[in-house]
Amino acid sequence: MINVLVLGDSHIPERAQSVPAPLQEKIEELTPVDVVISPGDYTADDVVEWISSLGEKALMVVGNCDWGLPLPPRVTDYLENLKVVVDHGTDVHPRGDPDGLARIAEEEGADVIFTGHTHRPEFRVHRGVLIVNPGSLTGVRSGGGPSPGPSFMYGTIDDREVWMKLYMLRDGEMITETYEVEL
Repeated sequence: MINVLVLGDSHIPERAQSVPAPLQEKIEELTPVDVVISPGDYTADDVVEWISSLGEKALMVVGNCDWGLPLPPRVTDYLENLKVVVDHGTDVHPRGDPDGLARIAEEEGADVIFTGHTHRPEFRVHRGVLIVNPGSLTGVRSGGGPSPGPSFMYGTIDDREVWMKLYMLRDGEMITETYEVEL
């Protein structure tokens, strides 16, 4: 079993100055993890360095706002007995379209796609592919509309079972939702 931290769409310092303190504190409490996964839109080298320092291993890709950052557009890897792909979702239209995201995973032969771009959390199986989006770490607006609030996900992968907990700030209060699926 491995533990994972999924962080996305921080847009620091372009749209936000920092991660909200309650989320920062929860991240510090949960780390280090085995693997940190991030589907992009950091916008600064120091944010990339901070996120990559949170896990023993980092699966990170460039987002559409990460001009010049030395990261690949897509990464595939095995976590336990699942093949995962990390892709920001920039080329999926409309933003977050589940068919487009499932197609990326299918192209890579992956069971799970970790994505971002919409700034809205998501955890669902579509066409046999698990789609995981942690939302925006800072809660900033996306080009597709508002974010429901700052958020990230933390969880475990055990063989082919994925358990995730969403941490989200809404009206200054930390709310959580728990998801679980076996693929």
